[in-house]
Amino acid sequence: MNLINKLIMLGAITLSVLALNSRAFAGNDYLMSCTNIAYDGALNSAYMQAQGLGAIGEVSTDYGIYTGNDCVYSGAGRTNSSAIVGGEIARAAANSIIGAVNGRLSSALAMNNTAAHMSYTSNGNGIGMAANHLIGGLSIWTNFSSSSFDNDQTFTSIQLDSNNFDGDSSSMSVGIDKRFGNVMVGFMASGFDSDIDTKVNKGNITTEGETYGVYVGLNTGVVTLSLGAGTGEYDVTTRRVDFGSDKTITADKVVADVQYYHASLSGNISRGKLSFSPRIGYRNFDLDMPAFIDIVPSDANTMVDSTATGNESIAGKTYSSDMSEAGLSIALSTGKKLVPYVDIAYVHEDTSSAGYTTELTDDGTVADLAASAPDGYIAYGGGVILNLSSKVSGYLNFSETTNRSDFSETSISGSLKLQF
Repeated sequence: MNLINKLIMLGAITLSVLALNSRAFAGNDYLMSCTNIAYDGALNSAYMQAQGLGAIGEVSTDYGIYTGNDCVYSGAGRTNSSAIVGGEIARAAANSIIGAVNGRLSSALAMNNTAAHMSYTSNGNGIGMAANHLIGGLSIWTNFSSSSFDNDQTFTSIQLDSNNFDGDSSSMSVGIDKRFGNVMVGFMASGFDSDIDTKVNKGNITTEGETYGVYVGLNTGVVTLSLGAGTGEYDVTTRRVDFGSDKTITADKVVADVQYYHASLSGNISRGKLSFSPRIGYRNFDLDMPAFIDIVPSDANTMVDSTATGNESIAGKTYSSDMSEAGLSIALSTGKKLVPYVDIAYVHEDTSSAGYTTELTDDGTVADLAASAPDGYIAYGGGVILNLSSKVSGYLNFSETTNRSDFSETSISGSLKLQF
């Protein structure tokens, strides 16, 4: 081999190495899927021989990389997105359908004309607005909420675990209720959707569906008690990257069952133009994900006898969010159609945390990150109550979540109610 041919070969090899290193993920020389059946499930060091160079102008006899380090060292990275953020979906749904969207049961209850004889809750279930000092009759209400949230846990490499994500959710609820003396009963239907990007697996998960629920409110004149429950279904779609082939692994038409229930107790104290509304509450939301299959596309690899890839089975799991809160709303009567208020609440949370697939081989050099643990947090915000007429009322609310590990959230919600 003359010098020119050697230089050409060296240049080609160098360009190949640079091209491989420039990829978004550290795959392998042959773009072989992490689940290619040629591995026979034995993704280990026997399939990780490095491609290298010998002396200048000489080609090493080392093997090429059949499977990259990402296939064997990644735990969270090779996890379906549902296991990373399933609990967060349940939490977002609970806060938009049952409780407040970050504001949590923000209330401004007045016992006289300073607040037009109406109460307010931002939890979208209409109980508070229909059960306190309103003229008996039928009410129809609608509620909307929108929330943007993210987890900023450190992300440095897909070979390290992280539940870093960025997402948003929205919901629309419609309800109808009727008062019988000091008791209010009602029915509601809610549409919910969420869209979350999970960074460690370059993945995404979307949910969309409806729930239907009933509720009852009791006004004793001193305190107001509300109870409710509901059920429904969400359609779930997920995708993530195959670190070996760089192709997209998908799962769709996954139908998850959901159930929720909630209870709250609130009171009201008026001092001049100020109305103080303390409250305590509890809400639970369960997202029952069935077992399903992650579809792994063929890597179309011709270097082995079989080019088939093995789909991955994802076990069923229930993702839950349980939240207990204590909060206070303070409203100021202005004598006009707009009643401003502020709200603050402390929430104790028990939400399913991220779970990761077990790594096939311990890298032995770095410590993986543990998932952010859901814990207690503070929600604060405020807004205005709209007393448009004796028959039409509503509110607009803005809130923030703070002091939750690696997590932040901003939400806006509103409601409009017609009284008959």
